[in-house]
Amino acid sequence: MHIAQVQSWSEGPRYVSVDDPPAPSASQVQLRVLAAGLHQVVVSRASGAHYSARHLPHTVGVDCVGKDEAGQLYYCFTLQGGTFAERINVDKSILYPIPDHVDPASFAASLNPAMSSWMAITNRTTNLKNGFTAVVVGATSASGRLAVFSAKALGAGKVIGIARNAAALQNVDGLDEYVALRDPVSETDFSKAKECDLILDYVYGDATVQLLSSLAKTKKPVQYVEIGSLAQSTAELPAHLLRSFDLTVRGAGAGSWSVSALEKELHTLVPTIAGWKLPFARSVPLKDIETAWKDESLAREGRVVFVP
Repeated sequence: MHIAQVQSWSEGPRYVSVDDPPAPSASQVQLRVLAAGLHQVVVSRASGAHYSARHLPHTVGVDCVGKDEAGQLYYCFTLQGGTFAERINVDKSILYPIPDHVDPASFAASLNPAMSSWMAITNRTTNLKNGFTAVVVGATSASGRLAVFSAKALGAGKVIGIARNAAALQNVDGLDEYVALRDPVSETDFSKAKECDLILDYVYGDATVQLLSSLAKTKKPVQYVEIGSLAQSTAELPAHLLRSFDLTVRGAGAGSWSVSALEKELHTLVPTIAGWKLPFARSVPLKDIETAWKDESLAREGRVVFVP
């Protein structure tokens, strides 16, 4: 069979032929891989930059949608890697069944981005009351759009999206209101967000500072969770701002929650996301990975899967 394998961190993955996997053990299921997502963590691991991938050769991928010999669809996630392959043996403990109606490509492209907001809310917040108001900064990004669904599924009564493109914000499913960032961002009117309980931030930087500054006189607790840095990797928060209202600041990522916590949440997230209207994903043949990997325009699409 064929897999995508990295033999040198500087060269990227190659499409190589290897032996078929052995018969699965009693604790495993063999899957025929239908779609494996090209997520940022996948790219990072394939370059040797991620802490979870340090040894060569490295088989690309952390998750996939596959089908067993009986025809049952499953989602699997593993930092052991190796999902960019035609067939894989997977421990039953990390297999999550999904309904037949689900499109494998869209699901494989969406689960990992949705995971970021789901884990942020379930593992990096405390005592949010049902019906809370959430703000998603970067709501037009792939992860931001799915964060709207995550927040609603986990009890938000209102979700407000923030991004630069007003037309794109209008087309984000599930938003109750939106704020379009101005240029300069200091001219943005953040008044719609003044009653928020939770901020999920995929952007960071100046927009974050201005948003938090607009909340300086709020009388209610606000929980801020930093998830991504699409705009900037640093932000200068004035000391007085951190003292001006009841603000809790946390980050959410693989270093802030455990793999066991993720595996527990996947039992709820997988069937939940199966009921969402998932965005279209572009499918690329696995055999084309050597050229596709170097295609910067493909990387910018954000919802890409490789299909054996």
